Amino acid sequence: MAKTRRIRDPIYGFIVFDEKNETDMLAWELIETPEFQRLRRIKQLGVSDFVFPSATHSRFAHSLGVYHNARMLMKIIRREEGGSFDENRANVILIAALLHDIGHGPFSHAFEDARKAVARHKGQSKAPSHEKFTENLILDKNGAINKILEASKAGLSQDVADIFAIDNPADIYHAVVSSSFDADRLDYLMRDRYMTGTGAGAIDRDWLIENLKIYKIYNPDDPDDPDNTSGIPTFTFKAKARQAAEDFLLARHRLYTQVYLHKTTRGFEKLATALFVKIGDPEICPNHLGLDKNAPLVRFLRDTEASLDDYKRLDDAAVWSAIEVLTRSQDDDTCRLAKRLFNREPPRVLDLAAHFSDDKEAFFNAENRLDNHLNSQLGTSVFKDSPGYNLYTTMGGESEKEHKKVRVHDGNGAAKEITAFKNTIIGEPHQEKARLLRYYFLDDEIYREARDVMDGR
Repeated sequence: MAKTRRIRDPIYGFIVFDEKNETDMLAWELIETPEFQRLRRIKQLGVSDFVFPSATHSRFAHSLGVYHNARMLMKIIRREEGGSFDENRANVILIAALLHDIGHGPFSHAFEDARKAVARHKGQSKAPSHEKFTENLILDKNGAINKILEASKAGLSQDVADIFAIDNPADIYHAVVSSSFDADRLDYLMRDRYMTGTGAGAIDRDWLIENLKIYKIYNPDDPDDPDNTSGIPTFTFKAKARQAAEDFLLARHRLYTQVYLHKTTRGFEKLATALFVKIGDPEICPNHLGLDKNAPLVRFLRDTEASLDDYKRLDDAAVWSAIEVLTRSQDDDTCRLAKRLFNREPPRVLDLAAHFSDDKEAFFNAENRLDNHLNSQLGTSVFKDSPGYNLYTTMGGESEKEHKKVRVHDGNGAAKEITAFKNTIIGEPHQEKARLLRYYFLDDEIYREARDVMDGR
């Protein structure tokens, strides 16, 4: 018998699943599946707890928060759409919001980067993204999620899976899970700030949601729409919420610079990626480095016949268990990487962006000197990390997508990109894409030599 469920959450208080709401009851069934429960065993921020010890929150907690925010955003759409509100479409989106992370692997970006590297070495064009695994898990006829969705409504699993295959939103409902102010980023900004304990990055969530509007964005440079007639519906903010919207963007910017791109965290991610690549590439290490060949991490990274069931077995516990075994590996490089991760021994780092500050010429000259000097050691005992970031993204992609830009209405009712206002507090340095550049070293002597090379000595 269905009954109302309540989950205590440090960000929102109670997250309630109402027995009178069919979508909430369906969501609760999905939460209880093995596929969703696996998210309890995957940390949201990978190895960030090496720097922020309290950042041990899970993708399970994050996914519940995304569902909670998605319901709030859907209320705004209901308010704005009035009698034309599409209940069926709304329910598909809410379930997609809940399930958006079920395809995530352990160790976050380190695991994704390793799979891409292994795929390249095997001659494959690319490795499936975590979004693709999300689709596959939803469509898996042997899985619990698919059976529950199909029992609720025939074809529902395909409708939900399709959400993750579409890049640009087709309607305003899709903006709940893919826009400049979607349910996902709204939760991780608040949750990651709280769980890392950082003081930067506060946002006025309630005020921002209350001042949302629906607006269709036209892109004059879209080759698929030369007459500029179709447009992309998305969320924009009323004029009185501009300061809060600026704070929202700055909050995201600060979290990237202070948490997600923290130099120590990124160093450990590089070590983890290198270790995963060694496990996954039999040409680098033809044996299993001391691991059981049927260990989930080995099967998934190495075996081309690895199944979706193998992926379901992957979580942080499986990875840490493998790393512990590898600390006793007879392969010296593998053993060294595993011990550094297992015992939290960070690599030495040269941070060129911090060292040269605003001197771009010295920055690029130092990079060329170091690349030439370290050429044969890059990827083995030295790891280069050069992420880009700006107000919208760390990788440069979202700033090119119109629906990912934050827009605010001016006094005339038109929605302008937020940095277009003359008196914005988001100055040009924040608008431009910046680039970090760090070199991580396993060997102290190589580090000292590289430091001299960096300074031109």
